[in-house]
Amino acid sequence: MDRDRRRLLPMRRGPDVSKITVERSNKESTEQMSMTQALADASLSVEAKALVAQGIYAGVAQEVSIVIPFKTATHPDFRLLRQLVIAGWGEALGQYLAVLDLEEDGVPEALRKVQLAVRSGTALFAVGSLTTRAGVHCLVSIHHGLADEHSLEVLARQLQTEDIDSALMCMRRGRERHGEYIRAQTQLAEVDGAHLTAAAHAMTPVRLLQTGRLAFDIQRQRISLQRTLDIASINADKPPVAKLLDCLQRAAVIAEGDTLCSSHNWREAHQQDAIGMMTGLVPRSVATPGALVLPGQISLEACARRSPAARQALACCRASELFINGAGRRGIPASHVMSATFPVGIDIRRTGASQLLLELEGPFCDASAATNLLNELADVFMDRSEWND
Repeated sequence: MDRDRRRLLPMRRGPDVSKITVERSNKESTEQMSMTQALADASLSVEAKALVAQGIYAGVAQEVSIVIPFKTATHPDFRLLRQLVIAGWGEALGQYLAVLDLEEDGVPEALRKVQLAVRSGTALFAVGSLTTRAGVHCLVSIHHGLADEHSLEVLARQLQTEDIDSALMCMRRGRERHGEYIRAQTQLAEVDGAHLTAAAHAMTPVRLLQTGRLAFDIQRQRISLQRTLDIASINADKPPVAKLLDCLQRAAVIAEGDTLCSSHNWREAHQQDAIGMMTGLVPRSVATPGALVLPGQISLEACARRSPAARQALACCRASELFINGAGRRGIPASHVMSATFPVGIDIRRTGASQLLLELEGPFCDASAATNLLNELADVFMDRSEWND
């Protein structure tokens, strides 16, 4: 064939890449819209609805994540995990579970993958397994509107049980308990909302001293500083939060404000296996260390729909630069948290009859200064400080 004739022949065309890309994009967009609609149609607590709305508005969903260590070298059964998710959250939501290949990644990269799958709106649940020198791990990330840290712990226990029927029954019961909570929340909101009155003075959110030992820079990486404290048995029954706030006042780390944000797990004793977002924000007074500003039977988010006082308290909570965890501990290190709402967080909890865990986390300007404060607080709780005199 001569060159001129070859030029006149029609060119063979491969697949239209631009068309394939558009079709794939349209399919992904449709799936995301269906997922968002399923989330909007779901029966959720008021706390959960607030998180869902925030994610839709911001274009980034908040998630909660956990790394589950397996006692044996056997990898997690993702078919069982899918069954557990559907049992706990229903088919309409459970269908949006993504199983990711993480075996070529390190722990930070693998965790980031499952988190981003949820944050980007690709999935409501994202999971994967990873083998390290320490053993086999299952990484799980769930939309925060569907789960809190307590829910992750329930799921982790059922994933590792050998009694599958019992595990599925527990997840179904957890879903029923969540439904009970939502119905009770609606009824109690009318009672609490009607009785809540504004605080005696206007609440102002806590701002941290930017030359103090808890000074932060949001551009820095979050770090976690921890101490395990052995305390005298005589102090074992004393609430630690009030003492902690008194110490922070003395340490001169607060620049202004009288109200900080804490959290509360609203599950009652018979609801400890409940699955869902059942943790809400609560305001705590710095002026009267540890006292709840607006105590009630249900979450502040639920009361805020009917009470101006609750709305004021909720706005103050969200504006605080300091958060004290009053609910479940995170299942991942602070440095891997992507959904941190507050600049600086403090966690103090009992880990034994005479033992406390104290943790400071945040993007601290001076890690050594924050460590110094941690050690100072530890001395107070272990009765080694002159502040106790």
